[in-house]
Amino acid sequence: MAYEKKIPIDLDCPLRLTMSLIESKWKSCILDELRTGEAMRPSAIHKCLPEAASRVLDIQLKEMVEDGLVIKTIYPELPPRSEYRITELGKSLLPIIDLMLQWGEEHFELFEKKYSR
Repeated sequence: MAYEKKIPIDLDCPLRLTMSLIESKWKSCILDELRTGEAMRPSAIHKCLPEAASRVLDIQLKEMVEDGLVIKTIYPELPPRSEYRITELGKSLLPIIDLMLQWGEEHFELFEKKYSR
């Protein structure tokens, strides 16, 4: 049985459309890791985000390929090798991610106090 998105893309509002493309826990992080334009193998992406389950990253990478945010290249070798690279469409989301990073840095201390264990 193939994986299907649980929440459909909302085309009624530009904000909800954008959020639906990057709202999952790891998609913004994946785009941030791919921002240099260098191709990355799945294992390298997993190493950059060790707290994410491999299955979740694989699903989110697949969705990002389907949405045109990243390209997956499969090399016909034995064993097969694949790489992911950010697309121009994916790069167009980087300013939003940069603002999210900036906001997080500016308000880190407030939330560190609130959520630290």
